Amino acid sequence: MPITKLRILFLVKAVIVPPTFLALFLWAVVVTKGGGPLVTGKLNITSTYMNTAYSALTGLNVVIGLFSSMAVNMPDFGRFSKNRLAGGHQFFALPIVGTLGALTPIFVTSAHSYIWGDFQWYMPAVIAQFDSRAAKFFTAFSFILATIGNQIAAGTYPFSNDVSGLSPCYINIFRATLIISLFCIVCTPWNIITDAAGLLAFLSGYSCIMGPMAGVIVSDYYLVKKRKLDVHELYRDRGIYWYSHGWNWRAYLALVIGFAPLVPGFAKSIAPTLDVGGAWKIYTFAWIYGFFMCLGSYYIICTYIAPTTAGLVDEAVLPPHRGDTELSDGSEVFEEKDGAVTHEKEISLV
Repeated sequence: MPITKLRILFLVKAVIVPPTFLALFLWAVVVTKGGGPLVTGKLNITSTYMNTAYSALTGLNVVIGLFSSMAVNMPDFGRFSKNRLAGGHQFFALPIVGTLGALTPIFVTSAHSYIWGDFQWYMPAVIAQFDSRAAKFFTAFSFILATIGNQIAAGTYPFSNDVSGLSPCYINIFRATLIISLFCIVCTPWNIITDAAGLLAFLSGYSCIMGPMAGVIVSDYYLVKKRKLDVHELYRDRGIYWYSHGWNWRAYLALVIGFAPLVPGFAKSIAPTLDVGGAWKIYTFAWIYGFFMCLGSYYIICTYIAPTTAGLVDEAVLPPHRGDTELSDGSEVFEEKDGAVTHEKEISLV
């Protein structure tokens, strides 16, 4: 589906889903008279090896890992914005929406325990308990719409963009979507959500790789290259960013340095009886640890151990933006054809 048509889907989702979440939240607050046992009850740590502090760090790590995976997908949609400020509000919107969106399931789970006696975090099971058929239908429809929208925005479209870029002659957006759809069946995601502990362990696993990756990217762009890139060279075969036969081994080495110490903790999160010594403590703040470890490691490698000067440019070479450039005769630089922006003539910056 073209990005212009996806806007309609997300517009409908934005109109229907937030009021549904708000209604569920208010219902849970009213039913439980303020929150219920899960919100106002006594804290009970069920972990056999974590105390309150490490449990809190683990919860924070889960949230950071989840939303960092969503944050990397923003450029796939932000690049279609009409100006460079269109995506800036996400810096504030993502934490706010994520926090408020997480409160509803917590309160609804507490309400389920208050009414039916057990904590049920799986929303379809909660919806199935509703007495009103109309409430079941509209709530279920809203969650289906939210799920479809989330999967397109956070999974299908970003994956298709990346994979089609690897081999555009053979893979387009549609074919890449078929590939990820098949993969989603093969990896049996329903086994991940069978219980809350397994889901949290899976989400924590994001942090093991997303934090180190973010550290390498931030270090390369802000510290090593100092925000100066030649965008045209990024798409040129054997250009200044070719490194060693197309591989930047410095980035992979830094990634391993930040990722390897987190593996024992990740293993213990899946099998709590596994003895890994005190290595699990680092894993409770895996994203933060991996980010700063890789950020520093990559900078040291590129600056002091194995400097690379080929990819360093004196001035950033960026493609012109609408409104930033004009032709020498004052006419408009760009022309849109079938959703693509093309250059008509040589341009001169003013």
